[in-house]
Formats: sequence, structure tokens, C-alpha cells
Amino acid sequence: MFKPTKSKLSIFFLILTFLPLLVMRLVVYPITFQTLKEEIITNLEIAAHKQAELVTKWMEECTSDAQSIANNPFVVLCMQSTREGKERAEILQYLDTVKYVDYLWAECGHKEVIIADRNGIVRISSRKELVGTDISTKDFFRTAIEGAFFTSNIIPSDIPIENESGELEVGVPTMLVSVPVKDRSNAIAGAVTIRIDVSEMNALMQNVHLGKTGETYLVNAQGYMLTESRFTEDLKGQRRINKRSALELKVVDPGTGIMTRGIRECIKGSEGFYADGYRDYRGVNVLGFWHWMPDYGWGVIAEIDVIEGYGRVYKLRDYIMFVFGTVAIAVIIIAFFFGYKISAPLHYLTGISK
Repeated sequence: MFKPTKSKLSIFFLILTFLPLLVMRLVVYPITFQTLKEEIITNLEIAAHKQAELVTKWMEECTSDAQSIANNPFVVLCMQSTREGKERAEILQYLDTVKYVDYLWAECGHKEVIIADRNGIVRISSRKELVGTDISTKDFFRTAIEGAFFTSNIIPSDIPIENESGELEVGVPTMLVSVPVKDRSNAIAGAVTIRIDVSEMNALMQNVHLGKTGETYLVNAQGYMLTESRFTEDLKGQRRINKRSALELKVVDPGTGIMTRGIRECIKGSEGFYADGYRDYRGVNVLGFWHWMPDYGWGVIAEIDVIEGYGRVYKLRDYIMFVFGTVAIAVIIIAFFFGYKISAPLHYLTGISK
């Protein structure tokens, strides 16, 4: 025969109260967390792919700019030899008069334009001091004179060029693109080289908004950042960089000195993500997606802090646990009180019946 008691009633009240909370914590919360995780990774993936597309398109435009200059008939004439050399001198004088190179420089928005003949002698340049110099030993010239397009990696400049503050500085991140100049017979007459304004690439990488802590950036095969971090000022305060993130900051975990998980996987030439979080170059746990660009030897990294990415679901978890604890205390008190109120008369009647 079932004999209701205070303890049995208390247990019944506890089960009745905690069952919905247990279902929410053990079923609803994991489903919500997994859905949010997939959404965040999808957003990071979209951002990384979009940035890779923008960088590729921008590089193609830079190459197209160099090709447009090379295809200009005046440039071809300057490269051709004449019997007396008088025609070339007149052409160069004319080009200088109309400020043709200045126009190209302003129109394309590049740092520098260099046009050399087949022997590597600079005939036209946005930097007047380069005119007449020999660049025949430079790799960018040799590649172009062989008929191929040349795209350098992002490297520190070996000459003073304008930095972010408008001042001339050696070591500023720079990049060169060279293309051959061909005459009407399709013979190579020289080469056009342009120095790209790498700061435009920073603008491309920073035009994606991934919350307060999210960012996208480029790295090279050695794990060095090629574009600016959105946390540059913090890195300067920590004395981890002097002037800029690009080419100064190796993307490593500051605690171990080892390249972050995202970088290690990316430079292997793969694409992927890690949704459980890893330490980034600030020592902060982040969610990351990486995409390798084999044509340029660069990797695009998209990351966001774990706390921000999973903030909403963490709040839901904390809310559930808070409600769980609060209700537990209240239910235990109420169950004990009502269990006593209900079971006492039953025990009394049971005693009388016996």
C-alpha cells in the first residue's frame, strides 16, 4: 500500500519543478549553442572569402594599370632605338612637358612608376633621380623582360617612400608589379614597373565589420602580418611593435611564442576553422576561419573573440543556472513546508487507524 510521506512529496515537487529546467539545460541549450556556433563560423567564412576576392580583384586591377601604361604607344616609342636617338629625346621631352608620368601616377594612385628599356636603363620615372639608372639586375625587371608578369611579395622598402604620415621612410611595406612593353611586332622593348600603395590593402581588410573584436588580416608564409591589426595601438603599448603591425608582428601566441593555430593551419595551404577557440596574437581566445591564397602566397584570417562570439549563449547558460539555483532553493523550502503540512494529517490519521 502506498504511504505518502513528507520526503516523497518533497521529491515529487522537486522533480515537477526541475524537469523543465533540466530539459532546457540538457536539450535546448546545446541545440542553441550549436546553432549559434555554426552561424558565427559561417559569418567568418563569408568574411574571409569576401576579403580574398577583394584582394584578388585589387591585385588584378594593379596589374591592369601597369599593362595599360605598357600598351601606351608613346611608351613603346620611347623604348625603340633610332638611328640618331633624336626622336627618342624629343618624345621624352614631350612626355615631360605634358607631365604624362605625373598623370599616370595620379590617375592610378600608385607610389611610383618606372619605365625601362630592354637594357634595363630607366627612361621614364615618377622619381626623376632614377632616370638613367640601371635596373637590369632587379628580379622584377628580369621577369618582365622575359615576357612574364611579375608580382612581388609585400616587403620592406629599400628606398625612402611615403609612409602613413606622409613622411619619407625606409622599410615601409611595399610591393612591385612589372609587365613587359611590346612593340608592334610583339617583340619585348622594355618593362613597366609600378610600386603599389599597400595602405589601400589595409583599407580593404578593415572594411568588414565583425563586431567589436572581430577582424580580418593578411599573413605571409612566414607567419608575419601583412596588413594592420585593429589592435595596433594596444600592441604598441605592449612594445610588441614599433610603428605598424605589417611586417613587424609575427602572429604567435605571446605566452608560448608559437604561431597561432589559425596561422599554422593556414600556411599549410588549407582552408578551415576552429570553433572551440584558440589563443591569438594578443593571448585572447578567439574563433577563427582561415583561407590560403596560393597565387600570392598569402593567407586571409578572420577572427572574433570567443567571449563576444558566444556571449549571447553564455548569457543564456548563466541565466538558466541562476534560475535553476534560485528555484532550487525556493522549491526545497516550499516542498519541505507543504510536505510537512500534507503529510502530518495523513500520519495522524494513519496512527488513529492503526
